[in-house]
Amino acid sequence: MSAEWASFSAPLAFAGFIALFAGAGLAVLAYDSPAFPSWRAWVRKVAGRRSSGDLDWLNRTLLTVLAATAFALAAATTWLLGGYSCGPHGPSDLATLIASGHAFLTGGDPFTITACGLSGNPVPAGAASVLLDAVGSLGGRPGILLVWGAVSVSLVPLLWSVGGADRATATTFVLVSLLYLPIVAAQVDGASLALVPLAVLLVLWLSRQGWTRAAALGGFLATGRFPAIFPVAAVTGRAGARRLWALLAAVGMFAAVTAITVAAYGNRFLDPVFFLQFGRSHFALNYWGILEGEGWLAPSRVVTVVQALITVAAVGACWVRARSELGAASIVLVVTVLLAQFLSFTELVFLVPVALTGRRSRWWLWAIGVVGSANYLLALRALADLGGAWWLSYGLDILLSGLLVGLLADLVRGQLSWAGAPPSPSTSVQPVAAGAQRPG
Repeated sequence: MSAEWASFSAPLAFAGFIALFAGAGLAVLAYDSPAFPSWRAWVRKVAGRRSSGDLDWLNRTLLTVLAATAFALAAATTWLLGGYSCGPHGPSDLATLIASGHAFLTGGDPFTITACGLSGNPVPAGAASVLLDAVGSLGGRPGILLVWGAVSVSLVPLLWSVGGADRATATTFVLVSLLYLPIVAAQVDGASLALVPLAVLLVLWLSRQGWTRAAALGGFLATGRFPAIFPVAAVTGRAGARRLWALLAAVGMFAAVTAITVAAYGNRFLDPVFFLQFGRSHFALNYWGILEGEGWLAPSRVVTVVQALITVAAVGACWVRARSELGAASIVLVVTVLLAQFLSFTELVFLVPVALTGRRSRWWLWAIGVVGSANYLLALRALADLGGAWWLSYGLDILLSGLLVGLLADLVRGQLSWAGAPPSPSTSVQPVAAGAQRPG
């Protein structure tokens, strides 16, 4: 493909991709909004439904099958187009995961691997991810795709199970949004990052049977992608009389597994999984893209300490004052994304659980998904890569940062209780009776 044709066709294709998913998400939001009653009536008429409630005619099984089908189709297409093969710039994400799994099974170093003839490739994922890679690598490419496909697809039934009265709308919105399907279905890297929302949703779901075991499992899964420990720790504050034990179970499990991994691999584990993550500054989709892109602020220990203090403060505030487990997790997840110095498009999958907090949050998430994908696909992969221009990306950096701050402010106002006694243990993530509809 010539440079002239690439400069025209790539932005056009990316814009069509964004418009497709943006339109699907907007259709779900409009269906859920009282401002568009005629749209809801038309959709229900086409679907053969007469009631005016939520998307109660959809169910968990149907949405899960749709998610699995989308992942399978995207994986097959990527495979046929050579996206999982060795490329000129090094191994693909899938090749890296297979090599990491093989290294673990054969007693090698799974955190700095050799793949596609290149050595020294860092794998920024901890123990839980490496164990999943090891299981998947036994089946080669299909095995890795099956393992991480199961992780990403499982978000859909978990969203349904954890959600409240509007769970059908929330789950459908996530399924078609730019925060989920394009990220986890089109690239294995996105599927591996789905371990963060998976850890949060599993804790919320399993906490109904017992907080200590649920928190311990969350702490273990958080070793796969360490930012997950922050929302997992925050939600334990709503465990009532067991909240201290739940917090200790989550943090203790995370610390124990991390210590064992350090003992086995030392800096070969610490450097790629932790230290190198604090210095990644090739590009970012938020304000860090401008600060570091223009050389105004470089990664440093001071910056890392400030980020850590803000994150710990957010976790502490949510642990003490959050109105619900879901609210605590959502606030900390947004803070984590805001503080990420290397905010890639795939990391927006962290925000998936926030969709369960209500209609307003879903509108914010829709805008965040559209701006984030436009920044990555159009501003970076098209305009900057092909034309060398960064001005559009910088503008979208500011816009996305503003949207994240707006969502955070909305969540803080609605999900934290600052006056009086701490809120009682949450009942916001309880099962909904079959056939129940959203009030109003």
